[in-house]
Amino acid sequence: MTGARVALVGFEDQDNLGLRYLSGALRARGHETRIIKLGASVTDVSQQIRAFAPDVVGVSLIFQYLLPAFRDLVDDLRRDGVTAHITTGGHYPSFEPAKTLDGMPGLDSVVRWEGEDTLVELTEAIMAGQRWQDVPGLAWRDGDTVTSSAARVGRSDLDTLPWPDRDDILYERQHLPTASILGGRGCPWRCSFCSIVTFYDGNGTKGRRRRDPIAVVDEMEQLHKSRGVRVLLWQDDDFLSGGRAGIQWAHDIAHEAIKRGLHETMRWKISCRSDEIKPGVLEPLVAAGLTHVYMGVESGDDQSLLRMNKRLTSNVHIAAGEIMRELGLSFDFGFMLLEPWSTFRTVHSNLAFLRTFVGDGAAVACFCRTLPYAGTPIAKQLAAEGRIDLQDLAADYAFKDPKLDVFYDWLLETFSERNHTADGTVNLLRLMLFETALSFGGRPRDPVMQAAVRGLTAVSNQTMIDCVEAAAQCVEADGDPAMLKAIADMHVVEDRRLNREALRIWERLQRAPAPAALVVRPPADKACCKECEETAL
Repeated sequence: MTGARVALVGFEDQDNLGLRYLSGALRARGHETRIIKLGASVTDVSQQIRAFAPDVVGVSLIFQYLLPAFRDLVDDLRRDGVTAHITTGGHYPSFEPAKTLDGMPGLDSVVRWEGEDTLVELTEAIMAGQRWQDVPGLAWRDGDTVTSSAARVGRSDLDTLPWPDRDDILYERQHLPTASILGGRGCPWRCSFCSIVTFYDGNGTKGRRRRDPIAVVDEMEQLHKSRGVRVLLWQDDDFLSGGRAGIQWAHDIAHEAIKRGLHETMRWKISCRSDEIKPGVLEPLVAAGLTHVYMGVESGDDQSLLRMNKRLTSNVHIAAGEIMRELGLSFDFGFMLLEPWSTFRTVHSNLAFLRTFVGDGAAVACFCRTLPYAGTPIAKQLAAEGRIDLQDLAADYAFKDPKLDVFYDWLLETFSERNHTADGTVNLLRLMLFETALSFGGRPRDPVMQAAVRGLTAVSNQTMIDCVEAAAQCVEADGDPAMLKAIADMHVVEDRRLNREALRIWERLQRAPAPAALVVRPPADKACCKECEETAL
């Protein structure tokens, strides 16, 4: 069988390990792949695909709101005469294959749930001229209906998968070479706003599957010694989940990393729950290089936490934050100021929590509202209440109190620049809090710079909380809209002042010397120098 050419298209900020595991699986079977990042221009992506002349195009729909952009891309390819088999996968297509196929008429198929084996078998059936509809794990149009093949159960042993394909990532050129890595898949928790657990239920792999710690550290070592990677971003949804066995697994990775000396020159970031943060749990990881933790806080109001099925209370978040301060860790957290059943009482409760939790600037205070994505219990509940249209990709809904809709619209307009832009204050402060907490040989932590960043973060947090509190009180009391505008204008002026100061500090950080570089030699069958590396795809 002739090897196929497969174009894999998707959004990529940090390494998109979903696409890269797919590419690794295809390349292990002798197929040629090209990973193409979804950018602002559909035309540019379409041109890259056509230039590659693929037999199969796979698009990774990780966020359902991206479906219109992918529809435009697929339509553009079909208009230009591209006849390759086009398939898509991800959470939304897995839960809603019929809606995905209806929304993207140029698609040929949907790969449901985990895709490595399904995409390889689909590709090889197409190249062999066989009936690809017999491949398990697919959905497609059959006349006016959508048909699915037999369900596929995901692999129980993740170490049988080839490593992700990272050949096109030039870590060596990064100021602080940073790679994503995966130690396991799945999550045992059942938060009502999250589709992770229902996705893996559909995959036939409930709970969490963990890789062999030795194999994980082998991959860490290869990234470090062969590619010069200094920072690892663990993409596990909850790195410490699984009770005592999960914690022991994490400690086994830490001990093996220390045994190989990786703790001296590599640093980590993990994600976990607040109730997993305990000194005895984190201390071995800190010794192995852990410097940053992303916590799934979600809310500071106990009633909202109950509705989210988080199975903890806000005091647990506060205690977790204190532990991380004591251990010298930087941290970040997800936070939903509003959820579908919010009231002004829960808003005020959340703001009071943020003052206590990060009023000192240890982390940036940011917020969003809960989005009822496909496959989540919240989406089903809102649909049962008649409050969302499941056909709406934006998953929009109205609050029970109409005043909260006015308040939310004000939040969107007022904090869009601060919270959601690449050069916004939130993103800058997050980057700086992360970098100033790092300490390598030859690049010790600078306590003066760290204090400056924390001080600026504290001012930004307090300014945001004060303005949101004032606006909430105004809307709740049917206050003058002119007062809301005045609050918004005041925040914009102060935020832009803080942003300018943050940029000055960021520029100073970028002028600081990078950690001592490793000597990285390309393998014999790869490019001989950096200039050649760009074309050795």
